[in-house]
Amino acid sequence: MGVLFRWIFASSLLRVLAISIGVTLLFMVAESFAKMGLLGKTMTASTLAEYLLLKVPFMLTDFMPVIVLIGSAIYMTEISRHHELVALRAAGVSMRHILMPLLAMAACVAGFTFAVSEWVEPVTNVRLDVMERTLVQGKKPLTLRGEQWFRDEQRFFRIKPLRGDYFSFMMLETDKDGQWQKRVDASRASYTAGVWHLQKVYVSQPDAKHGLTVKELGQMEVASSVGPGTATPPKPRDMQLVALYDFARSLKDAGLDAHDYEYQLHKKLSGPLACLIMVVLAYSLCGHMGSRISAGSKGMLAALALGLAFYVFGTSVSVLADGGKLPVAYAAWWPDILFLGIAGYVLLGKEGY
Repeated sequence: MGVLFRWIFASSLLRVLAISIGVTLLFMVAESFAKMGLLGKTMTASTLAEYLLLKVPFMLTDFMPVIVLIGSAIYMTEISRHHELVALRAAGVSMRHILMPLLAMAACVAGFTFAVSEWVEPVTNVRLDVMERTLVQGKKPLTLRGEQWFRDEQRFFRIKPLRGDYFSFMMLETDKDGQWQKRVDASRASYTAGVWHLQKVYVSQPDAKHGLTVKELGQMEVASSVGPGTATPPKPRDMQLVALYDFARSLKDAGLDAHDYEYQLHKKLSGPLACLIMVVLAYSLCGHMGSRISAGSKGMLAALALGLAFYVFGTSVSVLADGGKLPVAYAAWWPDILFLGIAGYVLLGKEGY
């Protein structure tokens, strides 16, 4: 079975690689036409090329499950039409022995996808965000606007710009276990020389006897190495898995919104796992015991339609999760669960199973 394993593995991997290159080139051509109007204005040919290359990791991590589905569906359609699948089954090769190299191929692609999202995207997205804002949208570099938050050791700050150089201010201090020790609210704060200067301050602390004690102070100073100029929250897709987990947990302990970070944490795992599910779906749709063109064509059309549906459905539930209308874990894993169910249902309904 070693030769058969290598043959199926290499053949399916080559088709997935070819589809990946094709989708990448198609994406880059489409993006080039979309950004062509910016040439000579905010972009040069070199910056456009850099912009397109920086977008490739972002695109691949989003589309890789669909790419695996299409590549695997093409391979299964080919060996079905050439009677190779019939020959394998007639020789006593079980479905499990055909699926194992396909799943191994999908696992390798899933590992590659995870590696890109873990070590490549966090680097390329930072530069991409700057180019998107300054060159594409024509805006100034990002400055502090709206409500912002940041962390300084065991303290979490939330600030909102007021007029001039003043901010509304909230600080939550926790212990190493994430239990809150003190909360400081100030209606007016400014930052100079590594110190926050607070006015009209309320300090809340847990109390074993009274439950909570609140003190009102006219002024207060809080030393911090991080001020408004560096208080830019990291984007979820710009963070690695462990950092995402720690950051989301810290935000929840601080009573802040962590939905985006929790969703991306789950998505880092559910996205690559979807590649394995897509292989089973491709086998179920396109693995036919014969050379009937109509059956192969229907299977390919179904694979293309389901691939598009997977992407659209995943995007839709992510929007609902961002709006707080769906739990983040449900939104991240539901597409995988749904399409695993579809793959299993179609596979069990095939002739001979």
